[in-house]
Amino acid sequence: MFSSLPIAAVALLLLSAESFRPHNKNKKRTGSDLLLRKQLLRIRSGGDALDNETQPSNDADSIDANGDDNDSETKSRKMYNKQASNWVRTEPRCLSDFTGRPVVFGMLEDVLNAQHDGSDSKGKVVLDIGCGEGYCARKVIEMGASKVIGSDISKEMIACALSTADGDDDRFKYYESAAGELLKGLNDNRDFLGIDSAEGAFDVAIAVFLFNYLTTNEMEEVILQAFQALKPGGTFIFSVPHPSMIFCHDKGAIFRLDSENKGYYSSRNEKITGIISTIDGTTLHIMSIHKTLSDYITAIFSSGFEIVDIQEAGVTEEHMILHPEFFESVKDRPLHLVFKLKKPY
Repeated sequence: MFSSLPIAAVALLLLSAESFRPHNKNKKRTGSDLLLRKQLLRIRSGGDALDNETQPSNDADSIDANGDDNDSETKSRKMYNKQASNWVRTEPRCLSDFTGRPVVFGMLEDVLNAQHDGSDSKGKVVLDIGCGEGYCARKVIEMGASKVIGSDISKEMIACALSTADGDDDRFKYYESAAGELLKGLNDNRDFLGIDSAEGAFDVAIAVFLFNYLTTNEMEEVILQAFQALKPGGTFIFSVPHPSMIFCHDKGAIFRLDSENKGYYSSRNEKITGIISTIDGTTLHIMSIHKTLSDYITAIFSSGFEIVDIQEAGVTEEHMILHPEFFESVKDRPLHLVFKLKKPY
């Protein structure tokens, strides 16, 4: 619906009051919404405390923005290889599990439930780029996908994904690969993955909080390769921190960046550290390579994708009712952007 609009017009639509959807009282609840509400109720009642042995340590997601590594992929690989086991989870835990990923799952529901070409009732094959320990991959299988192929730069994350997926379940296939070598990794592993070729092999692709670890050029390359990996009419959904998060550096907020005195435009492609908290109070250190809204729109249009939907995700009224203490410091602000794209026929 946005594919023919200039970037400025898309930006105005996105930043309008109507585009901020978390507070839409009339929106029909999805299966993902109901599951999330159940989880929040359990946590608030004290019945879902986390085992300390499985909680991420305080430096689980830390990264030195001024370190010796020259590229963002090397930094990400080292960080997640070191801390992979701490990220294994089967239920929502960190802030974005409640505020960001459910929006991704909501955008997926109609795609995963739709019949391919109007007649084929088989489930969709999903490509999970930057799959981590498989949290989203397991969810899309639960939602009806027939198969998910996940790639990640961290071999330890892949090991965790394999172990959590019960090993012999052929619906899950994981392999180690940098996001920038998406097509090469798929083709190199095509016999193991059960595909003839990477090009045109997938109905759906997702990249959940991957691009905040890549530069603008790296992101553009991944989006282009995702376009090539999809079948005509295929869907690509990705989530990122909201670009306005660069202005969110309140010391008491559970999601904030170390971005004081940083400029929106002058900080493009700068690695900015920050923190995000879990529902049990654990602090995770994060990194975001800052991009402007135009960076995302330009990358999308240059790849050939059409924009189906853009949603700003944040704390909802229901979040505040169920767990006000946790969400209070980040309420009434856009925390994430979620894009739903389509490859034209």
